[in-house]
Amino acid sequence: MPESLLWINKDSASRVLSRSSRAETKLIRKHVQHERQVRARAVHGTSKLSSETTREDNGSSPEQTPHQVANGRHGLRLDTNVRAQPTEDAAPQRRPSLSASLSPTGHSGRLLQTLSSFPGLEPQERRSLVFFCQRTGPEWSGWRDASFWNKLIVQACHSNQSILHGVVALGALHESSEAEGESDEQSKLQQLALRQSSKASRLAYETAVSEIATLISCIIFICLQNLQNSHTAYQLLKSGHSLITEIDNRLSSGDLVLADSEKAVLDNFLRPIIERLRMRFCTIVDVPSALALSAALKRDKPDHTLAVPEVPSCFVSLLEARNSLEEIVQWAQERIDPHVPAGEGRLQTQALLSNWITALDATGITVLERYEALMVSKKLLKAAALVASILFDTLGTQEERSYDSHRETFSDVIELYKAALAHPTRASRNFSFGIDSGVIDTLAFVAGRCRDPHIRRSAIDLLARTNRTEGDLQGSTGSTILQTLMDLEEEGLIVTSASDVPETQRLRIWEDHQYWDRGQIQIFFVKWPYDPALGAEIKAATVYLPNSSLRIAKEKALPGSPVGLPNVKYGRGVGAFLEEGTQMYHQITLSSFFMPMPRL
Repeated sequence: MPESLLWINKDSASRVLSRSSRAETKLIRKHVQHERQVRARAVHGTSKLSSETTREDNGSSPEQTPHQVANGRHGLRLDTNVRAQPTEDAAPQRRPSLSASLSPTGHSGRLLQTLSSFPGLEPQERRSLVFFCQRTGPEWSGWRDASFWNKLIVQACHSNQSILHGVVALGALHESSEAEGESDEQSKLQQLALRQSSKASRLAYETAVSEIATLISCIIFICLQNLQNSHTAYQLLKSGHSLITEIDNRLSSGDLVLADSEKAVLDNFLRPIIERLRMRFCTIVDVPSALALSAALKRDKPDHTLAVPEVPSCFVSLLEARNSLEEIVQWAQERIDPHVPAGEGRLQTQALLSNWITALDATGITVLERYEALMVSKKLLKAAALVASILFDTLGTQEERSYDSHRETFSDVIELYKAALAHPTRASRNFSFGIDSGVIDTLAFVAGRCRDPHIRRSAIDLLARTNRTEGDLQGSTGSTILQTLMDLEEEGLIVTSASDVPETQRLRIWEDHQYWDRGQIQIFFVKWPYDPALGAEIKAATVYLPNSSLRIAKEKALPGSPVGLPNVKYGRGVGAFLEEGTQMYHQITLSSFFMPMPRL
């Protein structure tokens, strides 16, 4: 678990980033002395043996000098601790210790001692903070953001009370979501989350903080509002993007100077997170269309050509495999000509993906403590590669029948998901807002594009039964929409195979409008040639959010809530949300595609 960290921003006066200046060493010495006092009080009254065990767990002895501690514990300085890669990419000999610190189930005395350095926390607040560190951070990290959730945020809590109480609120809300049914414990946790969220908001408003701390708070509040299914999350997403744009402009003009550590955090974490959240908002309706739009944008920029990815015989870690798959996805967008069904780019892409799957199968899992969880992630990585093979083989297709030849691949994807979602490590863990979440996206893709009656029903059933929440998406809502699509396509037909659904009766989703005040979704489908500009017929259908959805009639009680207007509109490569103040829509347009690669 993240150790007690001290936020020190290095500036132009700091000549060497890897060593501390005298002033910094003085701050570190004071911090270490304070930590020792806290630990001494924590172990007062225990046996000598217990004390020795605690010191071994801390990884440092009382005889160490402040200088040794400062240079030996990388977590003491933000700038030397920032890494863009999650911990699984570390050297093999270090993996067991790293996995122990990030284990969702492992108990760490060091964590409890670390949290004792947060002054002024009530017992229930400390409990939710511990839950965040032990469960929320590791489970919601995604492939890219482990350092952000498990280390950087906890580090920032030491210097920013708003971030601290926002993290406590996240932990409380996450724990309440896993309570069975309605209980007093669940109610108490939800009330705690509400109080902590309000406290964090008030402190953020009253206290002047840096731009970096503001962006961290913004991401935390986006996650909080998404879990509560509030429209505020969209406004926060807009504000976060606007703040990054403002920071870039001020940096260019010289009006703002950031320390090297702050620049690293901005470029390695905050900017990518906000961008991936924005782009995911643009892919909700139709993943294949989003990929096609992104590929067209890339082909319009011939000045930047990616080299052909190299796939090893096996991967050192699952993180390396994930990064390799993303590299293939980015390269293929530049090389595939959508107008050439069997072009060289498609053949090369399929060969690369085939080699990638072979390499993944040969990749072992060496971290024993997290073996089961990593096996689940491995299954979902393989499923992502299979989905990519379908997406690129059908890129730009104007016929839904093109997907029929991929029946076996669709079936393999569903079997992998059944094994992953039913795994004991996922029991009662249906919530996720990791940036790389994509279970709902993938299952919706299978249900919408595979017309085999057994496979698509399995996909819809998984969406409904697991009722996952990923950011602002809910599996139950997706299953309702896809069930409607299937019913319309199969209306009046006896379907035993995909070929029983004629092209003239197949549909694609064009737009999805959601009215939260009355729990209603209006869906606009299009028939062949699947574009109204080409004369495609539009078919509208109205469905209601399922009882398990948290958005049912939720927003209408708010003062100034719009009446008669959809709260959000999702389209192909676009997403828009209604701003209550102006009663106008803020639209986000896709500029890049991020392959759904969930990690549970």
